[in-house]
Amino acid sequence: MRTLLIVDDERNIRLGLKAMIDRECADRYETLTAESGREALDIIRSRKTDILITDIRMPEMDGFALIREAAEAGHRPAVIILSGYDDFAYAREAIQYGVKEYLLKPIVREELYRALDRVEEALHRAEQTEELRQQAERYRTDMAASVFAYLLVGDPADEAVVMQRAEAAGLTELLAPDYAVGVIKTAGDPLGRAKAEDWLKQRAAEGMRAIWTVDRDGLLVFASPDPGLAEMLAGELARICEPPVYVGLSEREDSAARLPERYRQAKRALKRSLVMPPVRSAVLTASPACGAIAADVPMDEVRKLANMLGTGRDQEMAALAGRLFELPESPDGGVAYIEALSRALNEQVFDQVFRTFGEESVEVLKLHRRVGSLDHYASLADYRRDVEELLLLLSDYIRSLRSAHAEHKEMRAAVAYIRENYWKDLNMAMAANHVSLNYAYFGQLFKEYTGESFVSYLRRVRIEKAKELLVHTDAKVYEIAERVGFDNVKHFNRVFKEHEGITALEYRQRHAVFAPDAAGEGSAGRM
Repeated sequence: MRTLLIVDDERNIRLGLKAMIDRECADRYETLTAESGREALDIIRSRKTDILITDIRMPEMDGFALIREAAEAGHRPAVIILSGYDDFAYAREAIQYGVKEYLLKPIVREELYRALDRVEEALHRAEQTEELRQQAERYRTDMAASVFAYLLVGDPADEAVVMQRAEAAGLTELLAPDYAVGVIKTAGDPLGRAKAEDWLKQRAAEGMRAIWTVDRDGLLVFASPDPGLAEMLAGELARICEPPVYVGLSEREDSAARLPERYRQAKRALKRSLVMPPVRSAVLTASPACGAIAADVPMDEVRKLANMLGTGRDQEMAALAGRLFELPESPDGGVAYIEALSRALNEQVFDQVFRTFGEESVEVLKLHRRVGSLDHYASLADYRRDVEELLLLLSDYIRSLRSAHAEHKEMRAAVAYIRENYWKDLNMAMAANHVSLNYAYFGQLFKEYTGESFVSYLRRVRIEKAKELLVHTDAKVYEIAERVGFDNVKHFNRVFKEHEGITALEYRQRHAVFAPDAAGEGSAGRM
C-alpha cells in the first residue's frame, strides 16, 4: 500500500479529495492530509510519501516551494498539481519540477482517478526499472567479489591473467589510482567478521570504494584506494567488538595484477599479532622486507615429538613441545619461526597421525582444523595451548588404538583355542589362562569381541559341529553328543532344540546324506 498526501489550505477541498480517493482506492493508498506546505514538508521528512497531491497557491509555502524543498531533502514523490488557473506559466514550472499530472479546480472525479492511474503506472515502471538496476548492481558487485576472492589464491607469477580478470570485473577502475589490501582478525568476537562486513557495506552505500571477501581461513579481506580505511575500520571494530581486533595492511600498490602478492603481504603482517603484547586494536602495516626472513626449525625435535605419541611419555612430550615454542632472536619477533614451526607440526605430526591411524572424534577433528592455521589465533599463547592439548588427545587416541589392537589379537587367539578344543571339558578359566588374561577382564573383552558370553559361544560352536556330523556321518546321536563335548545326550538334545527349533534326530531326517537306521536312531534318540 502506498502513502498519498493531499495538501491544500482549503479544508473542504482536502476532505473532498480524501473522500473520493478513499471511496475508490482504499486498498491502494493510505491517505494523509496537510493544510499547509510547511506541515506537508514535515510529514514528507518523517515518513516515505509515494504520491503528493498539492495546491499551488498556499500561504507561507506554495506548492512549488514544497516540491523543491522536499527534493533538496532527498524526497521525490510523484506529484499531482492542483490549480484554479489554467496558466501556461504554471504548467511550464510544473514540468520543470517533474510534476506528473496537472488538474484544474474544481476537481472532476473521473479526471482524478485517471490521473492516479497514470501516476500508478509510472511508479510501477519506475519500480521495475529500479529493481533491474539493483539486480545489475548486485550482479556486478557479486561478480567483482567473486573475482577478487579467486585472485587472492591465484598464481602471482601470472600477472597477465590476473590483470585480465581484474579488468573484466571492474577491479582496476574500483581500485585506481592505487590501493592497499587489508586482512581483519577479530579473534575475541565470534560476530566480529559480520560486524566488519556490515560496516563496509554501509560505507560502500555512502560512496566509499572498496571490495571485500572471506578467505579460506575465514578472515575478512578487503582492498580499497582509501588510505584511511584500515584505521577507521579498526577504530570502529574496537568500539563494537570484543578485543582484540587486528588489521594486517599491505603496502600500497598501483597494479591490480599484484593483488595476490599484496594479500599475502597483508596476511604476513597480520601474523605479527601473535608475538606482540595484548592491545584492544591495532593496524599492522607491512614493510618491504616483510616475509623475507628465513627461520630454521629443529626438525629432529619435531620428529621426536611425533615418535613420542602413544608411548605414555606425556610429561616428556610436553617438555619437548615447550622447548619448540622458545622463540629465537629475530628482527620480526619470531613470526617466521612460528610459521615454520606450524607447518612442521601440521605436516610431520598432526597430518601424519590422521593418515596413519584414521580420524578421531568430532572434537579432536575440530581442534585439528583450528591448529592447522595460525590465522585462527589472537596470540601465540592460545596457539601453544591448543597444540599441547591436541598432542595429548592424539597420544591418548594412539594408545587406545594400540590397546584395542592387542586385545583383538588376544581374542582371536581365544576364539581359535575354543574351535580347536570345543570337544574337551572346556571352561572360561582355561581360555583366559591360554591368552594370559584376568578371568573377569577376559569375560568382558570376549563378550565385546564376539557379541555373546563364553558359554553361549562355546555351545554355538558345539552345535555347529554337531550339525555337520548329523548330516555327513551315520554316527548315533549320543555318539555325536559325546564327540562335540556334551557328557549327557539329554542335555545335548535340549540345547540343540533351543538353537535349531527341532531335535537332532529331526534335523538329520531333513538334511542327512546317509539313510538312517530308524530303529537305531530311535533308540539313540531316546538315550
